Amino acid sequence: MFSAPNGYLNPPCKYLGDGNFKQGAVDNATDYHRYSGQKILEYGFMSQGPSLIFDKSALESLNLDEAVLLDNFYRSNITPLFFVECLADLEKAMRSKSTPEQLVGSLALRTPESQSCATAHHTKVLGNELARKFDLSQVLERPMVPYGQPVQLGDKKGIVFRRSPEEEALQRWTHHEFLEVERGFAKEWRKALMRVDHDDLVKTVMAGIGHWRKPKSLEDARQMADYIIDNMDPEWLIVFGLELLDLPEATQFVRDEWTARRKPTIRQHLPYFTFMLSINIFFALIIQTQLLRNVKQSHQIDLAYLYYLPFCSVFTSKDRFHVQIVPLFLNPRQTFVNGEEMKQGLARLVELYSRMPDEILRTGLFTFAQTPPEDTCYLVTQLWDRYLPSWRGSKNQPQGPRDPEGDRKIIEEIKMWVDRGPDIQSHEEHDVDRLDHVTISRSVMPRKGRWRRFSEEQEDRMREAQKKPS
Repeated sequence: MFSAPNGYLNPPCKYLGDGNFKQGAVDNATDYHRYSGQKILEYGFMSQGPSLIFDKSALESLNLDEAVLLDNFYRSNITPLFFVECLADLEKAMRSKSTPEQLVGSLALRTPESQSCATAHHTKVLGNELARKFDLSQVLERPMVPYGQPVQLGDKKGIVFRRSPEEEALQRWTHHEFLEVERGFAKEWRKALMRVDHDDLVKTVMAGIGHWRKPKSLEDARQMADYIIDNMDPEWLIVFGLELLDLPEATQFVRDEWTARRKPTIRQHLPYFTFMLSINIFFALIIQTQLLRNVKQSHQIDLAYLYYLPFCSVFTSKDRFHVQIVPLFLNPRQTFVNGEEMKQGLARLVELYSRMPDEILRTGLFTFAQTPPEDTCYLVTQLWDRYLPSWRGSKNQPQGPRDPEGDRKIIEEIKMWVDRGPDIQSHEEHDVDRLDHVTISRSVMPRKGRWRRFSEEQEDRMREAQKKPS
């Protein structure tokens, strides 16, 4: 019997089709930050900036100062594949004086933590779609975040998203702390990577879809993959696709459910399944050609990054494989940014902000760099204009005086949600847009690289909060 993976799976924030940040319930959501393991009195709206997915090649090209600004202006969606790539580095033979632990620790330090989340594994997302608990058409480039716990207090319903095991591990890695289970996983992953057989993939796919001409270009291969899916027998496609995607146990359930719905097109009925299947057929078609040179085992990981494209607005990579292929699988709303261009854009921001007077820098990035520069010559400004065009108007809106008593009540309510107070109950509402609160735990370094994120006054409040019992 097939059943969907357990756990709350939902996107924590949403974009409208025209790129505007959704107003209403989600806009009132609260970030709950943790500082050195202690609660601090900081709160605000959900993370701002375009939703971004990066691969290891893009992040490792950045220095720490550039990486902090990436975290400041983008909402990073960290895929499980990024953690796997980091772990694989633990098993690398180093030519430099650095150890593998130092290499991974340095990469972990550059990984965004203030505006980031670890997205659900693609097999979990697929399992939820097959069980009719996930609708790709409602995602709209939002990250799919697991480990959400439904909480209700009185009439108010919300979700508390706990930190994932991957996020917990990443924080340890910044201190070069690696558990034996992680080291073991790294070894197994390296072995599995070396066992990847592209010939088997080609044989499996071509045996299933039959004889087709060789594509003339990568664009041609992409179109052929869609044509094949749209013209094969749908019932056969279900069986073949689930076998290829390693979910054969779901076949009977999916086939029965599809029949009960009067056999709609597979693209309409299972869009995420169709998207994943098209990626594999595309890859099998091009492996037989010279359209991609020097195909490596590691390209299987690069290919899997494409499974997460529906969950971002912007994808960035320096990897040649991604530069060639990712744009073919993006929809018109999405943007591919070459990793070199991303680095140059961030370097220009470092230069800009570094010239600011000390009295401004002391107010912290979260104050003086809350929004990007107004000049559209900056890449980040162009992307904010595309995905959050209302930021310019809201920037000029006068801010009313802070209400200390109101702040205190909000913080107390946050604590109750997160710490599961005695009156907290569960609920069955799975539509994020109908919730009153979405609470996400963060672990944020107040200073990183050359940047101060908070003002001196805020840091003083944090230190005072650390002295008080939780």
